[in-house]
Amino acid sequence: MQSHSSHVKVGIDTLTIYTSRYALPLAALAEARGMAADKYHVGLGQYVMSVAPPGEDVVTMAANAAQQALRDVNTNDIEMLLFATESGIDQSKAAGIYVHGLLGLPARCRVVELKQACYGGTAAIQLALSFLRENPDKKVLVIASDIARYGLNTAGESSQGNGAAALILSAHPRILALEPEYGVVTENVMDFWRPNYSHEAFVDGKYSSKLYLTLLEKCWEQYHSISNRDFQDHTYFCYHSPVPRLVEKAHQHLIKTTRQEGLTEEEKEKQISYALEYGRRLGNSYTASLYICLASLLDKEADDLSGKRIGFYSYGSGCVAEYFSGVVQPGYRDVLHTDYHQDLLSSRTQISYEEYEKLFTFKYADDGSDQEIPFYHTGHFRLTKMQQHKRVYEKVAALSSSRRDTRVRDDKTLIHVFAPGKLILSGEHAVVYGQPALAMAVNRYVKATVTRETVPQVLFDLSDLSHRSRLSYDALHLLKEKIKQKYYRFISGDYSIRDVLQKPFELAQFAMGILAESLNLTLPHGVKIQVQSDLPIGCGMGSSAATIVSVMQAISQYMQLHIPQDTLYKLALEVENMQHGHSSGLDLRVAMQGGCLYMQGKEIEERAIPDLPMYLVNTGTPMTTTGQCVEKAAPFFKSEQLKSEFAAVTQAMDKAIQQQSWRDMQAAIQRNHQLLVQIGVVPEKVQTFISQVEADGGAAKICGAGAVAGDKAGAVLVMMEDKNRMASTASRFGYNIIPISGEPRGVYAA
Repeated sequence: MQSHSSHVKVGIDTLTIYTSRYALPLAALAEARGMAADKYHVGLGQYVMSVAPPGEDVVTMAANAAQQALRDVNTNDIEMLLFATESGIDQSKAAGIYVHGLLGLPARCRVVELKQACYGGTAAIQLALSFLRENPDKKVLVIASDIARYGLNTAGESSQGNGAAALILSAHPRILALEPEYGVVTENVMDFWRPNYSHEAFVDGKYSSKLYLTLLEKCWEQYHSISNRDFQDHTYFCYHSPVPRLVEKAHQHLIKTTRQEGLTEEEKEKQISYALEYGRRLGNSYTASLYICLASLLDKEADDLSGKRIGFYSYGSGCVAEYFSGVVQPGYRDVLHTDYHQDLLSSRTQISYEEYEKLFTFKYADDGSDQEIPFYHTGHFRLTKMQQHKRVYEKVAALSSSRRDTRVRDDKTLIHVFAPGKLILSGEHAVVYGQPALAMAVNRYVKATVTRETVPQVLFDLSDLSHRSRLSYDALHLLKEKIKQKYYRFISGDYSIRDVLQKPFELAQFAMGILAESLNLTLPHGVKIQVQSDLPIGCGMGSSAATIVSVMQAISQYMQLHIPQDTLYKLALEVENMQHGHSSGLDLRVAMQGGCLYMQGKEIEERAIPDLPMYLVNTGTPMTTTGQCVEKAAPFFKSEQLKSEFAAVTQAMDKAIQQQSWRDMQAAIQRNHQLLVQIGVVPEKVQTFISQVEADGGAAKICGAGAVAGDKAGAVLVMMEDKNRMASTASRFGYNIIPISGEPRGVYAA
């Protein structure tokens, strides 16, 4: 008989889980693999798998889970952090030390990383319980965090996933008192392993499943012998869950082994079904799996579980297996994080197969080179870069307004934010393909105003679009998801870009939705977003970018959040893609920074605002969108020669601006115009107008996407010393002259 040093109850005081903010429906995976969805839904019992984006790893998932678990815990009582994972990030330094720093835990804290496949979390708990029996005034933070990866188009691909479970263990636990008796078995086998040189695991699936069942029987026999407890002494059962179907088989195996022939199918199902619900929606999470099952059972079972015993089977390939039990404590529901867990799973972004493949194939630098990690939603923490062989994490909780610490403005607060429009001087279209471009902010603006509303909804007042509507936060989330799904259809070739945003006002709504999701914004009241613009819409002057940037900046100002420029840019770029398909980001950069910018790839250089005789002529709103023009022009840019010609003319214009050379600037504009005509985005009427300008001694070119149908092309940049002659020519064509000057400021509040 096992003994323990004290009869004090020890166990789980708090339990929270976390999983990545992106998820792939297995029906989409089945379609991509050319098979029926039931192969996964029925054969595995799995419906969705969480997908970790760049910047999300076992550290960020662990920190997110633990931050929630520690909400009502005095961290000074945490004297040990045990981190279990088989997705290790370093051969020397424990991943838990990064988490210790991100969470600000006390210096007096023992931190260790444990590894034994999926069994590591249980090993950590058993070690912690012995410590707590000797130190009942202390607490231990146990975290199990893993990302299951098997490779694209492999047998195990459909059973991937990720998750983290954070457990605060203590004496006198509020959720579950763990009992001291257990059965444990270790055998040296090769059913699942991952060598140091491989990013994906190797698995002998049939052999591993057989071992899983065999060791269940052996562990149970030990546990039964030591505890004198029978099957019927347990009300519910939690199993390590690589896939739910294996758990169902294992439970049937245990029932058969213990000769429980009298159980009905309904009784058998209830014993395990609630525990499997979360796992069906996030996939395999290795060390965290068993404790995600426990969270699922506690959250989903409507009956009061107080005083009920739960049996636990933990299995880690290689292999170690253990059977143990715990008793649910009275009042446990008061400390559950059910709402948080439900929102966590329901608010994930569902991605397409193509997006999944893109996320999966991202590679972290493994040669010591510096690497900036792309921005994705990763909760309150993210891996931001690899630098000098080091992983650099950042806490982004300062960017979010959680349910507990939302900052509330008073009723009279008015936030006004202005974002300038722009002219592309050279490089439109070519910039999408990595070629240089020149653009200048102009003194025409989109103004976003945010005020408080009593009703907990978002009121959109978009006077230039004659649109006014109210959306609840839930409706905003649904709209955002609907638009993203249409964008995925555009990416796959099923939709035109014009099908993604069906109404112009959806741009501002989507911008608000993305911001709310990415920064986890919640408000106890509503807000009114009023957007006004003196930029002509759809004329190539950056009205979309200015709208996005002004709305996002106004909301962040209203919420008193400090959002780094790079973060704001990445969020805004996601929004602009919905409008243009594949945005270069140039319009956004100009709206955010102002001035005159030279852009080559990701590199941005500031230039002096040109002091040359420039005018803007509005030829009217094009019949076609920027996205449609980009689609139509795309085939031309398969030519490396054409891309080189666009690059050369931009470089020539850049040189002319720096030297303030009228003649060189004029020649560059004329050549740029010829190239734009060549790719078919300058309507004939506009070509005729530009020819007349050139005959009059000037130069002109469209300075936006142009048009691929109709006779209007939006804004045209004209350089001519004789203003009166230029005005006369424009008048004959029925065009308006828009007086402009360069704007040195980017987005600003006033």
